[in-house]
Amino acid sequence: MFRFFFRIVLLACLVGPFVFGWAALQPDPILPTSATMNPKMAVQARGFAKRVRDAMEAPPTQDGLVHISASQAELNSGIAAASRLVRPLRGMSVVDENGVRVLVSGQIPKLADLGWVNFTAQVAPSAEGLEITEIKLGRMTLPPGLTVAALRGVLNLAGPGEVGSVLLGSIESLSTESGKVVLALDGGVAGGPPMFDKIKDGFRQIAGMSSTDAVSAHYDAMSDAGRQGQLPASGSSLPWIRFTLARVAEAEHETIADMRSDLDAAFLALGAHCGDRRALEAVVGELSSPQVQSPCAGTQLLGRNDLRQHFTLSAALAAAGGAGASFGMGEVKELLDAGKSGGSGYSFDDIAMDRAGIALIERASGGSPDALAALVAKIKREGDVAPAISGLASQMSEAEFEARFGGVDTPAYQAQIAEIDARIDALAVHLP
Repeated sequence: MFRFFFRIVLLACLVGPFVFGWAALQPDPILPTSATMNPKMAVQARGFAKRVRDAMEAPPTQDGLVHISASQAELNSGIAAASRLVRPLRGMSVVDENGVRVLVSGQIPKLADLGWVNFTAQVAPSAEGLEITEIKLGRMTLPPGLTVAALRGVLNLAGPGEVGSVLLGSIESLSTESGKVVLALDGGVAGGPPMFDKIKDGFRQIAGMSSTDAVSAHYDAMSDAGRQGQLPASGSSLPWIRFTLARVAEAEHETIADMRSDLDAAFLALGAHCGDRRALEAVVGELSSPQVQSPCAGTQLLGRNDLRQHFTLSAALAAAGGAGASFGMGEVKELLDAGKSGGSGYSFDDIAMDRAGIALIERASGGSPDALAALVAKIKREGDVAPAISGLASQMSEAEFEARFGGVDTPAYQAQIAEIDARIDALAVHLP
């Protein structure tokens, strides 16, 4: 009898993943198309994100609750923004008297040939916490209560602080009215860190951003080099970029994986010095290093301060979240500049620096310590790491951008990105 049950369990372990994969994956997405991110949607997404951030930072109301509201258009703008960071991803939400319905289609990286993962959920209005009435994953209809409990457990195991229990247990009520959803959350101000801090820290742990100690060590080394005159406070920012790579190349690492981890930390420190420390800390957490006016702030790349910031911050964000997410954030930022009143407009020269910074850290991470040392030796001038920006459209208003390129998914737009990539591929650091 034992052998029989053992064989059944073994068969389930072997066959189960294939059955689950067949049930979860489908040949086509449930959403044939998704809303394309545009300047107007970028402004809406930013407005929603700002409202959420303000709610996080504001003290709870007298009832101890934090209230967050969003229209259907804002939710869909947020989904469209996410689709630029995680590709391929399609999604939409519907807000009505029945609650909020969310539909998402995506593909697993490097396994796109297997099909699409389609997800649908219906969240009902409720005065007593989170009430999910329907969950579908591919061909499967899942029991809502059990699925939420499983999700809570997975999140709790993935990171400290029981982020799953904090996140899901904080929802006090959800209501919908006039195409708007209003969420009431327990502010969690009594004892310990505020609820939102727990959630952010938990997700950083899940994403592998468990410590910024290595980043702070590189940051301090750069600060010391700046004070001692080894790194410039004016002129070209190239010495800062070269210093970052050389410091990692000259260090001893037990494995290539250790070298790549050290390289990520070094580029995060470079982004804090030469890009935007506040923006970076919002992603990876606060650095222990004192906040100082970095000498790098007085340097330029291709004669411009903003190009230095784009290059170094995009490289740092690629170190934190990957190349796709970093470039997606750059795209959304440019769309926002084109859509908001008084914005600087959509600029492909900025995009070129975003992609050049990302390409550099990808190149540096792709080889051995000897290859990294050889890469450092190739860097002698700015044109070795940053492409020429002549002829690239810049500071386009929303109307001009849409008239010339039609959006971020059009052939004209993709052709412009391809031209930028060709310029980057021809740089010294990317040649054999």
